[in-house]
Amino acid sequence: LLLPVIWTKRISEMTSPFITSPPSFLHPCEYLKCLSLPKVICRLLSVKKITATASRKLIRDHVVKFDGNLKLPAINEVTKPNTFADSRNDLKCLTSAELLFKDISVFSSSAKLKKFSCLFENQLFQIVTKRGCMHVQFRGFKTKRHVTESINKEEKPSSIRPLKFLNLFPWRGSVKKLETLVEKAESEESKELIKRAFTEGYLASGGLTKKFLLFVFILFLLPFFFQLYVQYGLWSEKLFSTIKEISPEEILVDFSDVKGIDEAKDELMQVVDFLKEPNKYLELGGRLPKGVLLVGPPGIGKTLLARAIAGEAGVNFFNTSGSEFEEMFVGLGAKRVRDLFAAAREKAPCVVFIDEIDSVGTRRTDQSIVSYPNQTLNQLLSEMDGFQPSEGVIVLAATNRHEDLDPALLRPGRFDLELHLSLPDVRGRADIFKLYLSKIKADANVDAELLARGTVGFSGADIENMVNQAALKSASDGQKSVTMQYLEMAKDLILMGPPRKNYIPDEKDNLVTAYHEAGHALVSYFTKHATPVHRITILPRGSSLGSTTFLPEKDQHVHSKMELLAMIDVSMGGRVAEELIWGADMVSSGCADDLEKATELAMLMVKHFGMSDRVGFRVIKGSKNVIYDVSEGPAASTMEAIDAEVKRILQESYERAMKILKLHAAAHKRLAECLIERETLDAADLEAVVKGKPLPQKQ
Repeated sequence: LLLPVIWTKRISEMTSPFITSPPSFLHPCEYLKCLSLPKVICRLLSVKKITATASRKLIRDHVVKFDGNLKLPAINEVTKPNTFADSRNDLKCLTSAELLFKDISVFSSSAKLKKFSCLFENQLFQIVTKRGCMHVQFRGFKTKRHVTESINKEEKPSSIRPLKFLNLFPWRGSVKKLETLVEKAESEESKELIKRAFTEGYLASGGLTKKFLLFVFILFLLPFFFQLYVQYGLWSEKLFSTIKEISPEEILVDFSDVKGIDEAKDELMQVVDFLKEPNKYLELGGRLPKGVLLVGPPGIGKTLLARAIAGEAGVNFFNTSGSEFEEMFVGLGAKRVRDLFAAAREKAPCVVFIDEIDSVGTRRTDQSIVSYPNQTLNQLLSEMDGFQPSEGVIVLAATNRHEDLDPALLRPGRFDLELHLSLPDVRGRADIFKLYLSKIKADANVDAELLARGTVGFSGADIENMVNQAALKSASDGQKSVTMQYLEMAKDLILMGPPRKNYIPDEKDNLVTAYHEAGHALVSYFTKHATPVHRITILPRGSSLGSTTFLPEKDQHVHSKMELLAMIDVSMGGRVAEELIWGADMVSSGCADDLEKATELAMLMVKHFGMSDRVGFRVIKGSKNVIYDVSEGPAASTMEAIDAEVKRILQESYERAMKILKLHAAAHKRLAECLIERETLDAADLEAVVKGKPLPQKQ
């Protein structure tokens, strides 16, 4: 409350000579009076109180004094009160000649707020008009004015500059600015006009300046920034930082959770032993490998193996990905590498695992457009050279693109050990099945060995997904346990996709598909070196209308010539079956995939495996599916010989399949009818059909 009183007193002291003569504005004392302040405050100001009647009289005197030379007609009429009246709103306005010339209006006590509320919104107008104590003069901001002696005379430029009241704290700076302007004025008349403009302009503005509004806005935001400060702590380190705090992960796995890659586990046991008892190796002068590179296809268990090393050794584990090092900011990747290894040294002994290291460790180039990733790789190489073996920090990295890595990253001293992981064999798959089946409620009749034989080429991730899908489907159907049927359904889902439920079966299409798949199964059953049949189905899945799956007795990494020819014979079985039943002119387009596989095998036998007497024991480089390619270099006669040999192999295979199906036509027909009836048959059903026995009853 004291601040406006002190400020008003200083304004009154400077403008007291002017206030007593032209009081067409609201005096500060009257403003205090409207606020119903004690009269003692008004007396302390020592200024003359002006009433409404005195205001009208002094306005007339002011007009005569300052506007006597104005050539305005009927000036006395203009200066009379209530000259202008608006009949619609009953508003009365008092105007003098000078005030009219300077765009100043004085409202009578009967003026209403509603008409001018959009133009003059301040508390001063509301207080005065409600109380009706005096005339109130309103004006906007003051602009540059010219002091004129007469309208007919030339105007003299004034030294008064536009007044801008943009102070946040007017009681500290406004009076000082006023004093500066008054000192620079050229005449006493200009000084009086400056004082008047200052006082009237400030009262009209009501203190709502741009800086004041900015100050209010800043005050409004202070609680928000305070909340951010409390939540995130130091702004420069946490709120605006692009580097996340690096902390080790909690590991809950060990080597007992890793199945199917026993060779890699045996190699890494030495690393685990070193992390547990480093002094045993340091006494003999040995050192821990700085880095171990795990190379293998996706889903084979590289990340699981890295976690198991840390869990088995009981050390900290830092997990990151190669793609996390790169960002839009230059140099951020190198900084993240430094932060990672700095955190690892603090938490030693520990394991630092970098997944997909090929995204940051690719071969460096001289092109400037990719120079920034090179900085990250250089920093990684420097950090791996920087720590000592006694620090107990080992780097594990995983990739499935070994050929893309920079040679400097692979040299001894950085990644001393490279482990190439392969897909699990039948024994490894069985162990993986047993591990994941133990985590669900599986039926007692589930055979892990049989599942392992039927999932050739499955990785550990595929097997985990298969078991999980079977458990989800069993729970969805309300089963109490997971049976072999649901596991087989999950395998088909992974291999061939979901069943086509919206497919409308056609009787003719089903019959063609049944004879086609029965032809594959019978040729496989009666061919000596063929892979045994596991299941036959005519249920559409994916792009196929049916399928015949095979179950090898063991994993094979090499195949003999007889085995390859048996594969071609089985592929030809479907096309031969359609020709025998419907005729050569009614063979369907469903044989395309079978013919493609047969042609590919025949091409490999001739061009790569040296299994053709005519072409000889040689390897023809190039695409395995392209018979003739001029760019490869072999003579045209050689290409013609390859073409002839491929055609001969396919023709002989076609004739062998035709012979088998003609010999067992009855079994072929019965097998197709059983497929139409049951849609899916297994190996036991196939054997019963061939031997003429009734089909086993299925649940």
